[in-house]
Amino acid sequence: MSPRTHRASPEEAQRIAARALQLQCDGCGAPPGTPCPSPGRGRTVCKQRWIGGAIALRREAKAASRTREQAAILAGLPKVTREELEAGRSPAGGFTREQLAEWNVPWPPPAGWLRALLREEDGCDDR
Repeated sequence: MSPRTHRASPEEAQRIAARALQLQCDGCGAPPGTPCPSPGRGRTVCKQRWIGGAIALRREAKAASRTREQAAILAGLPKVTREELEAGRSPAGGFTREQLAEWNVPWPPPAGWLRALLREEDGCDDR
């Protein structure tokens, strides 16, 4: 296991499974609200859908913990395409303070700034 992962408690597993059921399953094609047809023994959703549910819960928790100031900063960032983002990278692969200033990202960049810039590119707008 990686240091960032841990085994879910039974209560947490139920929350993840409930959230995962709200998502479309890309693995088996099950629509939102229906269980996967063959998720594996003792499961109601496929692993891919389970991971998506866990990620969605984590993002929702992070969004809920943001202050109004942080949310306002992220909401005010412009929309950038992935191509523009890649073109703005430094030779080392990161982003310079000057490049971030061009996109109105404050220094140091707040958590979630990259996702906020790409919000429509990735098909989500859950800042």
